[in-house]
Amino acid sequence: MTTGLRLVQDAAEGLALEAALFAAPDLGVLLWSPQRRSIVCPASLIRKHGLQDQGRFAGWPIVARPTAGGAVPQGPGILNLALGYSVPAGTTIEDGYVLLTQCLRQALTEWDLKPGHTAASFCDGGWNLSAGGKKVVGTAQRWRPLPDGGFRVLAHALVLVAGDVRGDARLIAALHRSLDLPPVEPDAHETLCGLNDQQEPDMSDIADRLYRASWTQLQQVGQSRVAA
Repeated sequence: MTTGLRLVQDAAEGLALEAALFAAPDLGVLLWSPQRRSIVCPASLIRKHGLQDQGRFAGWPIVARPTAGGAVPQGPGILNLALGYSVPAGTTIEDGYVLLTQCLRQALTEWDLKPGHTAASFCDGGWNLSAGGKKVVGTAQRWRPLPDGGFRVLAHALVLVAGDVRGDARLIAALHRSLDLPPVEPDAHETLCGLNDQQEPDMSDIADRLYRASWTQLQQVGQSRVAA
């Protein structure tokens, strides 16, 4: 069981930690934040548009990820949460998103985050978490079958904690224009810091809160799997 926030050099290192969590058999919670900026894209998008993993766009490295969706920024001020766990047959992807968003909303109650699409946001999805109509959290999952008929799940959330998220979104918008993808609007995004006029959120504190909430939820998943 890994505790605490991992400050990694770049997104490639964080994604490697997630891959190890996905390959492991045990319950796990991972929190990481990269110190170098990059654009993370689905490997399928990179192949389709002739981009290059570890290539560059506007000076930012491009890093491939195995999940679907769209391009996202990574760098200081962005916190990544990954949950690794196993579920029995009959569990659905929607169940996975419900679990993940429960962890996030339980830990971040004062921001009153709501699930659903956020129009014109980067990597938009029905399980975004938004506040005031602006995207704050993006979510994704990976699943693989297990020999007993169940599944191994890696659930991931990207949390916009602080920093120039609109500047980051402008970069993603430029990438979209260069690839003839749907437009991205910088003002469709906000950070936890931007939503909190009283106090700048501390990333380590938020990571600790997410860890505690996530571990509580995962223990219940583990108990259910044993019972099944």
